[in-house]
Amino acid sequence: MCYWVGTKKVREAMKKQFRENPEDEIAQLYYETFIAQENNPQITMQEHWVAIGKSEPKITCAIKENDQLKLKNLKWTLNWGYKDSKTGEIKRGKPLLNSTCEKVFWQHKDLIYSNRCIITVDGYFEFYHFKGKTYPHFIYPADKSLFYLGGIWNSMVNTKTGEITDSFSIITTPPNEITKKLHNNPDAPNGPRMLLIIDKEKAAGFLDQKLSTSQIKEFLVPYDQNKILYHPTIPFLRKEFVEQANTEKVQESFCYPELGAA
Repeated sequence: MCYWVGTKKVREAMKKQFRENPEDEIAQLYYETFIAQENNPQITMQEHWVAIGKSEPKITCAIKENDQLKLKNLKWTLNWGYKDSKTGEIKRGKPLLNSTCEKVFWQHKDLIYSNRCIITVDGYFEFYHFKGKTYPHFIYPADKSLFYLGGIWNSMVNTKTGEITDSFSIITTPPNEITKKLHNNPDAPNGPRMLLIIDKEKAAGFLDQKLSTSQIKEFLVPYDQNKILYHPTIPFLRKEFVEQANTEKVQESFCYPELGAA
């Protein structure tokens, strides 16, 4: 379920967007951080043909701290906890790669207001189920640009070592008609879902730390299906394809004859 994203094309896309619109805040930030100076000693851009969430990779995200827009490499997983209503004990939930928009104001009741993030990606992968088998599909922008995914993030301090871990979770919404078809895993606990995709023009606004509950909820809707394309790609989780998982092949179209009947 929405646990695989690609970020390899972000650098070139941001260079193009900045040249076309120097007023684009996020494109300007990427340009100044990674393109104007290719070897930034402060931060290294995380670039993946496919980043697999369950391996908890680091991904470059846009955040706001003290009302300042910045880029930070965040680990893809997010701890959360809650207070038991009967005992008052703080219990820890299972770390979340994705967080449903219906529960985000409960599971991340502070972070959703102060610590939202934008994850820029080439696209993401969904596994289509057909006759007992799964087939990876690459979902990407119809205009071949980037998706701006919405998430929440946090900095956690290890009380034993003092080590600080910056991590994030991507918010999900109910699906549109395309992602409803592709995300058809019969065992998905929350049913068909899709990643929260925000229009490029609204992405910087999503990071505004002064947004109210109602203003945040305006973002938490399925993305327009007319703005996305998709195609099947190589079965990159199989052993015989593992060497291609870190190449452009993972995002290219791949033919499965049996899907012609799907």
